[in-house]
Parts: sequence; structure tokens; C-alpha cells
Amino acid sequence: MSIENDPKGLDALETGMRVETPDKDLGETDVSQPRVKEVIRDREGAVAKIIIQKGAIFKKELEVPADRIQEIITPDTLHQAGQVVLDINEQEADALNVHGIEEIEDEQTHQDSLLEDSEKNIPTTEGIRAMEAYSSLEEHEEQEEGAESQQNASAESQKSSSWLRLIGPGFISGMAGNDSSAVASYSVDGAQVGLGHLWLLLLSTPLYQAVQYSCAKVGRITQKGFAEVLRENYGRSGASLASLALIIANVALITADLVAIGSGFQLLTTMSWVWFTVPIAVILWYLTVFSNFDKLKKVFIVMSLAFIVYIVTDILARPDWIAILTSTVVPHIDMTYASISSAVALLGATISPYNIFWQVQGEKEERRQGTLKQKLRTAALDVGIGVVSGNMVAYFIIICTATTLYTHHKAITTAADAAIALVSVLGPVAKYLFAIGLIGSGLVAIPVLLASTSYAVAGTFGWPSGLSKKPWQSEGFYLILTGALVLSLFLALLHLDPIQLILWANIISGILAPVLIVYLILVGNNRKIMKKQGFSWLLNICLGTTFVIMVAAAILFFYSLATGRS
Repeated sequence: MSIENDPKGLDALETGMRVETPDKDLGETDVSQPRVKEVIRDREGAVAKIIIQKGAIFKKELEVPADRIQEIITPDTLHQAGQVVLDINEQEADALNVHGIEEIEDEQTHQDSLLEDSEKNIPTTEGIRAMEAYSSLEEHEEQEEGAESQQNASAESQKSSSWLRLIGPGFISGMAGNDSSAVASYSVDGAQVGLGHLWLLLLSTPLYQAVQYSCAKVGRITQKGFAEVLRENYGRSGASLASLALIIANVALITADLVAIGSGFQLLTTMSWVWFTVPIAVILWYLTVFSNFDKLKKVFIVMSLAFIVYIVTDILARPDWIAILTSTVVPHIDMTYASISSAVALLGATISPYNIFWQVQGEKEERRQGTLKQKLRTAALDVGIGVVSGNMVAYFIIICTATTLYTHHKAITTAADAAIALVSVLGPVAKYLFAIGLIGSGLVAIPVLLASTSYAVAGTFGWPSGLSKKPWQSEGFYLILTGALVLSLFLALLHLDPIQLILWANIISGILAPVLIVYLILVGNNRKIMKKQGFSWLLNICLGTTFVIMVAAAILFFYSLATGRS
């Protein structure tokens, strides 16, 4: 075929060629790359369409007409396999299904679709005349009544939607901190130390707010994940260290949450928790990989209401509120191993590594309205609601177990022991409420833990990431997620002591979190990264204080272990 008849050089098409789009919407930078699987020709031998395949595990095939091919780059030293550039935009890529074979529209149909969409947004002359004629038939009073009711409905709708917009990554990370393992850790803290750590929880609240807002600011300004920011500015080794700290902490927490969810089902059915871990893992994997995360977000908001039972229990138990308020504002330091280990676990359950990665990525993907200043203000409010709500729940959990189990010298060795704190006040039904809360919090926390793990590793290697991406677009991201879940499931099935596993998972988080806080301070004060939006002196003081407190707690913990106080 002559060059005039084949200006794009379609005759050079071969199977195995790499495929790219202008905005890299097919996962071109992923661990697996889209390639030409088959070249289909018509009767005359001309290229009619090509079949693209993406993914090794999460496979996807696309039939692309020849007129959607922009350019053919023949094999050379730079492009050893050759390259095909396709005219496919972001909207088309986002509209594709999770799996299966799909056909891309030809150029003419695609242009017609774009024109049709444009015409829908531009009223025609006939349309304007029709609207004017219709409006002239309405009485003036009816128009006023209709306009007034419409304004009221619009105001109510805007008010409702504005509140819904506040429920973003800040609220989710703040409340997801109260996952199954955290609830168990707070319960153990109250049972072991009584009211002794309420002051520490109060102190951690503004510090937690500072950490989460710092993460949100980094995500909003850079529009990149935390690991991606570290890799681009501090090298892959720097990003790898942060990712390793996160992976260790997250795998421990996911394992603990799987065991905690199973323990919740054990309370409901009296069957061993071991029988529930595999089905739970499979269901959560499917929901995280193939479902819309917005649906999980709505489920989480509903499930989080189960924690109200602790507030009700504390009110009905009529505890000594003077002693509670005194313990909240007056520090009490106990150098016993039980107290120190519980303190580290409390800090790890509150200021956890996964929340740092999750908040940066979540703010990056969150669509907020207004100027940059307004977006940051909304993010601060979102984070504040999540932090206060999450720590308030933790506060009442500690009070509940302190005033029931600690006062009667009862230790927590199983989930049933933790439920006794509620049963003694609310009766047998409390056991089931506790089980539902344990299950619900874990079901949504695990996807967050898995996603933050994947964000870290994918960002370190420069792979596309995000729950908004389909599995075949971000195969590396979802393979990491799958691998972390499989490893956690394996550890959960080793039949380790559930309560000790949960406690140690949060202790590990408390020990590793300061590493990420150092990275956060470095990023927030780097003008190259943050431009003119660097961290304020107050934010730096809060982050520095958080680092010092968590490091001091970790040093005391290791000292207790070394001296045999455990």
C-alpha cells in the first residue's frame, strides 16, 4: 500500500506493540501495559480494527477501529516493540466496564456523540421560544408560589448536599480509626488502666487533627499520593522506607481486624471465629476491587452509629463524672508495663500510619468546590469532624470498660470479655450490639487499610493508583491490595491469641507512626513541593510535639521489655 493511501502507517501494525493514549488513561504506566493482541483486516487487506489487551490477572480487551489510531511508531532502539497511539480520552476510558470485551466507537460516531452532548447544553431558538410561551400562560401568583417553593426546595437541597460534602476522607479516616482492633485496644486500655489514659486521649485529639490536616494539605496542594511525593523529591529509597513502615503496620492491623470481625460473629453464633475469616476476606476483596467505594462509604456511616451504644451505656451506668473529668485534664503517668503498652497502643490506634497515606490520597481524589483557600478550609472542617467524632467514641469506650471491668478487676482475654462491660448495664442485648459494632467497623476499615497499603507501594514504583480506577487500569495497585489481604489472612489463620494480636498490631502502629510524621514535616516545609502553601509554625509545633510524645512512649515501651517488666 502506498504512503498516500496509508498516511498513518497502519501496515506497520504488529501484535505485541505497546498502546498509549494522550492522557495515559489505559494504565500505560502500570505494572502491566496495554498491547496489541490482534490486527484485523478487511477483504482488501486494509486494517479495519485492532484488539487491545491490558492486564495479566485483571484482563480487559478493547476493539478499536482503525480511524481511532493517531500514530504508529515503528520499532527502534527507543521503542523496541513499537508503539500505537490511540485517540481515546479520559471520559471514554472512565465509561469502560470492569472486565470483558468492549468496542470503542469509530471516529464519526464519537464526534456525533460529542456534538449531541454539546447541543443538549446549548438551548435552541425554538426551545427558548417554547419556554417563553409556556411561562406566559402561567398566572403571576402561581409563578410566585412555584418560585418560592422551588427556592425552598433548592435551599434545602443545597443545605443537605453541603453537609454531605463535609463527609469526605477526613471523616472516614477519623472514624475508621475506630476499627475493630482499635475498639478492642481501647477496651483493653480501660480494663487495664482504668481512667488513667483519658488525659492522653484528650492530648492526642489536637495532635491527631494537626497530622490529618497536614496530610490533607499535602494531598490538595500536590495532587499526588504521599509515596509519589516522597519518590519524586527524596528518591525511591526514601519512599521505600516510609512504605515499609506502613506495610508492616497495616498487615498487622488487617490481620487483627479479620480476627476481630470473626470474634464478632463468634459472639453472635457461638461458632469459632476461625470459620468466618476466609469468607470475610473473600467478600471484602470483591467489594474493594469490583464495587464502588462510595457505596462502602455510605455503609460505613450507617455502621458507625452502632458505637452510640457506648455513650448510652456510660450514661446509664452513672459513673463518677467528677473522677472522669479529673482524669481527663490531670495527667497520670504509670510506669508499669501494662500502662505503657496500653498507651502506645492507644496512640497507635489514634495516630496510625495508614491514616496518613489514606488522608493524602483521599484529599487528592476528593472533589471540593471553591477556591484553594475554601477547599483547605472545608478539608480542615472535614478532618475536625472525623477526629472529634472518632476520639469521642474512644473516650466513651475507655470510660465504659474502666467503670465496669477495671473496678471489678476483670481482664479482657476474649471479645466476650469486652462485651461484658456493656452487658452488665444494658443486659444480654448489649452483647449483640457490641458484635455488630465490631463487625461493622472492621468491614469498612479493612478496605481503607488495604487501599492505603496499595497507595504506598504503587506510589513508590510510580504505578497508577486509586480506588476510582478499574482493576485493569491499575493492576499493580489491586495486585498489591490482594497480596496484602492474602498475607493477612494467612497470619490470621495461625490461631494466635486474638486480644494479644490486636493489642500488638496497634503497638506496632504506635512505634512506626513517628517515622511517617518526620516525612510529613519534611514535605510540608519543602517550598519546592508546597510552593507558597507550606505548613504554618503552629502546625509544625503540633507535628513536632506529636513526634516527641510518640517516640518517648515507644522508648518507654522498649525499656519495659528490656528490663523484663512485661
